[in-house]
Amino acid sequence: MERYNRQASFAPFGTEGQHQLMKTRIMIMGGGALGSHLAEQLARMGVGHLTVIDMDVVELSNLHRQALYDEHDAESMSPKVEVLKKNIGRINRHVGFDALHVELTPRNIEEILNVYQPDIVLDGMDNFEMRFLINEACHKLGIPWVYGAAVGSKGTVYAMDYTGPCLKCMLDIIPDTGESCAINGVLPPAIHQVISYEIGEVIRYASGEGFSKKLISLDIFTMKNQTMDIDGLKDGSCPVCDRSEYELLNKKESGPIEALCGGTYMFRLKRTAFDSAEYLPGNIKKETPFVKLISYKDIEMTVFQDGRMNVYGIPSDDLAYDFYRTLLKSIR
Repeated sequence: MERYNRQASFAPFGTEGQHQLMKTRIMIMGGGALGSHLAEQLARMGVGHLTVIDMDVVELSNLHRQALYDEHDAESMSPKVEVLKKNIGRINRHVGFDALHVELTPRNIEEILNVYQPDIVLDGMDNFEMRFLINEACHKLGIPWVYGAAVGSKGTVYAMDYTGPCLKCMLDIIPDTGESCAINGVLPPAIHQVISYEIGEVIRYASGEGFSKKLISLDIFTMKNQTMDIDGLKDGSCPVCDRSEYELLNKKESGPIEALCGGTYMFRLKRTAFDSAEYLPGNIKKETPFVKLISYKDIEMTVFQDGRMNVYGIPSDDLAYDFYRTLLKSIR
């Protein structure tokens, strides 16, 4: 316990809270800005076990705001979860770590939660549809989770144990921190503030205090913080926490094209696309066992082992669908 003496000396947390934290299994959904910082801080604090889910590789544009990645990781296009596993092991060898390099979807989220059995789920995602999917899955399985979002200079945090409102209940009052970080930018201190509050909720939970039941909003540029007691805002007719209707969870098929942050598109191709990448238009500029980077005119493509492809440089949805059809023809 000497290693954690400074935090265990905080009386409301104490040695009992520390012991509980060391037995706690945390699942972090997303290994980007929020997820990487969450993983690092929790490992330093001595959490029992971490499971991190992320489908991306490290890119140079990640490095200004994401923890534990460096230029070598970006140059080698290393999967984020594998880099986190390596570096978390160096920080604290006593922390268990499962690295899941997969896309989180309605088809697999329940199985992942059932297999890895987290005590708490932490939000490290960057879009609202995924957060609403997490909300449905965690409610169905009775797993508490902490929502966190950061964009620009703003951040929002809310922890849910389903005794109060769920994320669906609060659809109309959640601040607009679901904007695109690539379009609106994001300041690293906003990320640090958000993960601090997310972990603060974990500390409360481990110490027996339970979640704060407050919606926390912050702005590190205007220096304004606000907390709102929202326990009374539970929607008595909420389709999720009142009627247990799981619209996104029951949507087992994902579309072939998805618009991502910052004008990027994700194409879902067959798994064979990775091995058949030489038939795709353009030239393979770099490849690893996990990913291949292809350049074609003004378009850059990153092809993953599972057939996912991130496409950069397409200015509109119509052109994205046209290019998707072109790719399908080239690998048939």
